[in-house]
Formats: sequence, C-alpha cells, structure tokens
Amino acid sequence: MVKIISFILIIIIVFFTYPIMAQQTDKPKISGDSLYQSNIKKTRLYGVYIPKDIPEAMAELDKLSTQEAKDLLKKGDEATIGKKLRFGVGRWMEYNWNFQEGSRFSHHLREKGLWHMDDMVEYMIVLYQRHVKSLPLNEDILAEEFIKKRKILKKKELDHSTIDTIDDKK
Repeated sequence: MVKIISFILIIIIVFFTYPIMAQQTDKPKISGDSLYQSNIKKTRLYGVYIPKDIPEAMAELDKLSTQEAKDLLKKGDEATIGKKLRFGVGRWMEYNWNFQEGSRFSHHLREKGLWHMDDMVEYMIVLYQRHVKSLPLNEDILAEEFIKKRKILKKKELDHSTIDTIDDKK
C-alpha cells in the first residue's frame, strides 16, 4: 500500500512540475558571478574591441565596412535588410560582440529591452543602414518596435501551444 501511494505521489509531482519547468521567461536569468558579469566589464573579448554603445558600434562598423558594401546597404529596404544580412554581418556582430555570453555592448542592448539575439542583430543592422543613409537613428523608437514584435511572437507561440484533450461529448 505504501509503495502504491509513493508511486502515485511521484506521478503527481512529475505531472505538475514538468509544465512548470517547461515555462520560458522573456529574460534569461544571469547570475551575479557569471561569465556574463565578467564580460560586460571588458573592452575587448577574444581580441575584438567591444563597443560600449550605439555610436561606438556605428564607428566600428564604419571602420569594418567597405564603401562598396555601404553603397549596397543604402539601396536596401529597411523592412527586409535585417533578415537579408542576418547571416552575414549579423552573424559577425553576434559572434564577435558576444551577444550569446554577454559583452558590454549586448548588455547595453539588453538595457534597451532587447533580450533575443535575433532582435539585437536585426536592430543593429537596421540602425547601421539608417546611419549609412544619414537618417535619424531613432534608437529607442526602433527598440520599442522590436520589443512589441517579440511580444506578439511570444503570444502567438503560447496561443499555438495547446494541450489535446479527449472530448467525450461527440
């Protein structure tokens, strides 16, 4: 009898805790003594200079980009440029500016409310295109647009994750 009760309790615990563990939060937990905390204080990571803010990032991208690349960027459409360059210059930024493990620049973007790496990358590509075109950057407005898009995507994701049940009324 004790074994049966123990077994039932284990099943109940597993059944109710599994969905809780599967919940995702919008913001990843970052511990106080993690690699992240160390990285956000450094000006260089793995030999690469890490900008501290958007103006420094624009200056770094200017140094790294050829005039030909800038001319092509000027011709692009803002609505699609982020997705088109995601795996080119976007991948370079994500990797070298250490968006995954944290850097002082990714921390700056997180402070603006951008937590998803794809959002950080696309945000920076759009900002750089605006910079190259000599348009106003409107950093905060653009960040809010990305935050809203991410919330909509998250809501759609949650709306589509349903539990199938047996309907015995049929």
